[in-house]
Amino acid sequence: MSKVRAPRLVVAVLIKKGSKFLLIKEELEDKKETWIIPGGGVDFGESLEQAAIREIKEELGLDIKITKFIKFHESVFPDFNYHSVIFFFLAKSLSDKIKIGEEKILDAQYFSVKQMHKLDLVDSAQWLLKGV
Repeated sequence: MSKVRAPRLVVAVLIKKGSKFLLIKEELEDKKETWIIPGGGVDFGESLEQAAIREIKEELGLDIKITKFIKFHESVFPDFNYHSVIFFFLAKSLSDKIKIGEEKILDAQYFSVKQMHKLDLVDSAQWLLKGV
């Protein structure tokens, strides 16, 4: 009998600076380098906002202030054994110096919405931008 897995709770944070938003580039499960909205998994006992603040600090060395919950999205890719419910937040950075803290992150840059539409974005980021 195969092990039953539950969907993973994930937070993603659009960090706004002026009219631009911070994205990170990672190599995903399909081995393709893709721009994504930074964030990560929610730990047991942690609120969504606490997870968002912690993940951005771990990944980018930034202290942030959550300004708004945007919306959520369910992302299911059975071929990669991936099923997540992603909660998107808008935040502002309380510091300017990005310090990439994880090997999986290849780059981090701010982009305008117009520039973001031209990037190779992960599906959930493309979904979020359709409403922007």
